[in-house]
Parts: sequence; structure tokens; C-alpha cells
Amino acid sequence: MGVILVIGLGLSAPLPFFYAFVIAPRRRSRTLKQRGITVPGACVRISWDENASISTIKYVTTNGLRHVHHTRPNYSMPIEPGEAVEIVYDPFNPHRAQLAQWVDGTPDQKSTTRNMMILEGFFLIPQALWVYVILYNIF
Repeated sequence: MGVILVIGLGLSAPLPFFYAFVIAPRRRSRTLKQRGITVPGACVRISWDENASISTIKYVTTNGLRHVHHTRPNYSMPIEPGEAVEIVYDPFNPHRAQLAQWVDGTPDQKSTTRNMMILEGFFLIPQALWVYVILYNIF
């Protein structure tokens, strides 16, 4: 039975990555879609990490508080300093913000989601079949 546990844990190892790269960003986006407030912002700086750009966006909430948002590393659409953008922020946690155009997911995030789901399929389908065979042979 210990072998079953070890193999089962090994096959479910990708699940935390699936949560981190697929589930958590979707939950964040859903929260911003449901109760987010859209305000104007402006890019004040851009930095590069390898081939990805990270833009620093300043915005002011509806109650007058100033905040800064750093975009996730973006490989496809850099936001240049001085460029005006729209920011969606959570009124209960104004630091939780995202570019309005990315609330449904960034282009990079959408391809990551697809790839992670395919990867999970390669692990979960064999694991389900394996567990079924083990349980069928035990009973």
C-alpha cells in the first residue's frame, strides 16, 4: 500500500503548479470582474527581465489614494512610459489590481493555461486509470 501512496503523490505533483498558474489567476480575475473599479493610470517606468517587460503603473483610487501596480512579466505587449492605461482594482484591497485589458487573462497567461491543462491531462488521466485498476484488483 505504501507504493500506491508514493506513486499517487508522484502523479499528483503537478497539482500545485496547476493551482498557481491556472486557478489562482482566474480567481483573481473573477474577483476583479465582479467588484473591480476601473480608473485611469499611467506607465511611469518599464524594466526588462530577459525578454519580458515589467511596467510600473501609477493610479489613483476613487477615494484619492495613490497606488502603484507592477505588471507581470509580459513577452508580447510592453507598455511604454507615458502611455495611458486603464487599471481595475479591488475596492476592498486597492493593491490588488490589474490592467483592464488583462482582466480576462494576458496573452501569455492564456497560453500557459492551455499548456498546464494539457500537462495535467497527461498526469491525471493515467493516474485515474491506475487507481481504478488498483481498486478493482483489491476488491
